[in-house]
Amino acid sequence: MEKEILINTGVSLSKSALGAVPFVGTLLNEVFFDYRGRLKQQRINTFIEDLKKYLDSHVNERNIDMKYVRSEQFGDLFESIINRVSQNNQKDKIDRFKSVLVNQMIAPYETDYTETFLDIVSKISEKQIEILSVYRKVHEGIIKNEDDLMNRNLLDANHELKTSDFRTPQYYNLDKNIYMFYVQDLVSKSLLLDDSINRFSTRPYEILEITAFGLEFLRFIERK
Repeated sequence: MEKEILINTGVSLSKSALGAVPFVGTLLNEVFFDYRGRLKQQRINTFIEDLKKYLDSHVNERNIDMKYVRSEQFGDLFESIINRVSQNNQKDKIDRFKSVLVNQMIAPYETDYTETFLDIVSKISEKQIEILSVYRKVHEGIIKNEDDLMNRNLLDANHELKTSDFRTPQYYNLDKNIYMFYVQDLVSKSLLLDDSINRFSTRPYEILEITAFGLEFLRFIERK
């Protein structure tokens, strides 16, 4: 009860403060407290409705782990996803959150990094997930690695560097600058490793490998 009083008091004070802003105070109140509240609720309602339709059409009730769905862990996950959905207007990310939720309902995947992985889903694109998935296939030997690289300790001016197609922007139908931005971002999030460092004849971000963290992230969001 005291917490609710504090929250309501804070909202009232914020409304009063915004209302005092010259010329646009009333408009700001409408944007931040009325419109934004309705928008977030609409996003949540749409997500719940889409989730219901998906479960009705794609999931057999017998496949749902009801014990887990009734658990505190699932409640925490559901709340975390709902909070992120309410702040997101990108359909691909919302669909990804739905997929994560359904996967967990069917086959719960225990990890200490749930919140971290959900944050990453909020911050990277589906194309980046595609790039990461390709590097997982390379790691698993599904896609052949045809790199022809020199030993780190050797220098041969006549050696012609050859790298695999999956290391090029064209493989993903991307502009070079966009591709570099995507892979640099994946490296910064520890999902990919830049193995170009200290190699002769290679440029930064040219030789990339998926990390153990990247593999764990994909297992969480894709159940693979």
